[in-house]
Amino acid sequence: MKRKHIPLREKLAAALSLLLSQQDRDRLREAKHPAWFVNILFEWDHNVLHALGGTDDWWNLTPVFVKLHREKSRRDTAIVAKVKRLSGKRKRPRRRLQGRGFDKGLTRHFDGRVTPRR
Repeated sequence: MKRKHIPLREKLAAALSLLLSQQDRDRLREAKHPAWFVNILFEWDHNVLHALGGTDDWWNLTPVFVKLHREKSRRDTAIVAKVKRLSGKRKRPRRRLQGRGFDKGLTRHFDGRVTPRR
């Protein structure tokens, strides 16, 4: 008799459970939590940031606990923004603010009067 196929989500949960402490892993096994319960404890972090050219290949991904990944992602967002700012690679160039063209020969006073410049 041929053995039944093991779904990928079950294999993933078994592999990810090895990142948990022995006590947590034993507790989950004893309670017989489903695979999705183990899988939602983790998010996938890019070693080389995706925004900086990193790929979605297995060798560029690391499973990280959700809370830690969110903290790291917050820091990574700031890093990516700074890299883009310093490299000058903006999607659209900034426009200079244009003044309304006040006559330089005149002076405006705090009370609103406008008189010729001396």
